[in-house]
Amino acid sequence: MDLSKRQLLQKAFEKANERSSLIAVSTPAGRRILLRPDFTCYETYVEGTDGDGQLLTLTYDQIASVDVE
Repeated sequence: MDLSKRQLLQKAFEKANERSSLIAVSTPAGRRILLRPDFTCYETYVEGTDGDGQLLTLTYDQIASVDVE
């Protein structure tokens, strides 16, 4: 598990829950993905629901930065 990215997700999760917001994940390619704070972190990937309600799986390599929308 990539602990630094896991910590970024945890901090964003706490803020998103306080604000009832979405988590914005940026990929190395510059794509921005909105993630609901219902995700689960596994050893090599994160699984959750995107802003449109679709199931989403991201590997830690696909996560460049994390913020709260």
